[in-house]
Amino acid sequence: MRTYLCILALFGVCLFGACSKMDEFTKFTDGQEIVYPAKLDSIKIRSGKYRVQVDGIFRVNAGVSELRVYWNSKQDSMKFPVKLTDAIDTVHYVIENLPEGPMNFEIRTVDSQGRFSVPTFLVGNVYGDRYREGLFQRTILEQNFMADQQFQLALQDVTPSVGFYAVRMTYKNQNNTTTDTVVRTKELNEKINLLDYLPNQEIAYQTVFRPDSNAIDTFMVQRNKLPIKKGDISIWCLKNYKTPFTATAFDGNRWGNLDHWITNTSMKNHNGYGGFGSDDGGVVNIEAGWGAPAIVNGKIEQKVTLFPGKYRFFCNLSWTNYDQPPAKLVVSKANSGIPDLEQIQQAMAHADVKSDGVYFEIKEKVTVNMGMLVNFQPDHYMKINAFQINIQ
Repeated sequence: MRTYLCILALFGVCLFGACSKMDEFTKFTDGQEIVYPAKLDSIKIRSGKYRVQVDGIFRVNAGVSELRVYWNSKQDSMKFPVKLTDAIDTVHYVIENLPEGPMNFEIRTVDSQGRFSVPTFLVGNVYGDRYREGLFQRTILEQNFMADQQFQLALQDVTPSVGFYAVRMTYKNQNNTTTDTVVRTKELNEKINLLDYLPNQEIAYQTVFRPDSNAIDTFMVQRNKLPIKKGDISIWCLKNYKTPFTATAFDGNRWGNLDHWITNTSMKNHNGYGGFGSDDGGVVNIEAGWGAPAIVNGKIEQKVTLFPGKYRFFCNLSWTNYDQPPAKLVVSKANSGIPDLEQIQQAMAHADVKSDGVYFEIKEKVTVNMGMLVNFQPDHYMKINAFQINIQ
């Protein structure tokens, strides 16, 4: 019983002390409870170019009417009016004309009665000319013509922490107008495919940097120009142009018709098949004799769209026994196709298969037929491993 009374007495002393302290505190608040406005929640300071952006969320509408942001030891500040709904509000505020470098920010909300919230302290980064001066161009290691008239650029691998973000490219497109585009890039094994590049034209490019993942601004280095890509554009123009060649139709033994090539009846001198041979896994095989009739004005050709430039069309002749019977590489306008030998001068350009190829120039965008014209008497043959088009 005596122990119980001691505990009760001690509790009373503590309660009295607490009330006394509360009474002392209310002297400075006119006896009123202190009320703080709702804080801005989930705050981020997003870096920018001589500026920052303050992002946050108001989860309750507690009469907040203003946001105050202080920096430079509270010597500088900005006020932002706040208009809230009864739902969750996401807000964004931009502070301009800041000096470059890291900065400390203090953020408070203010309600309609002028009461301030508990402060939130954050550090943000401001970027400017000093940051830009340390940037450098990302190297483009390769330029390659690809299938379906795509042009591929292979980029140097870079470290994620440096801030490589994109590449801006300016070039002439196939409509002969200028394309100016920014392509987001990854740091490793990056390859950019341009779908409308006009060959034989310069590409200007600039590396785009984003200082960090939350930054609202990007920076670009000075523009560079790539050397114009020359050489083999076969994959860009032709289909089924090298070994192993494929066939759309096959006789089940040796002969077939070339996939993606237009083959005329005279070339199909093996019971409706010709131009393709299964030898060596699939080659262009043209043969007259040994049971097959002569080939008179036999043709295989493809339609190809070419753009202004100088070109060379040639083939890799692997096996042959022909000398005098005409076998020619031909380039002709698509609306007429490859002409017969008697009208060969109507072609845009032509040369013997055994020469180093057909050299020709295109002045404007045009679709042409490119291929072979063959006249073989019996017991002559020719095998080709590849066709090639080079831009000079």
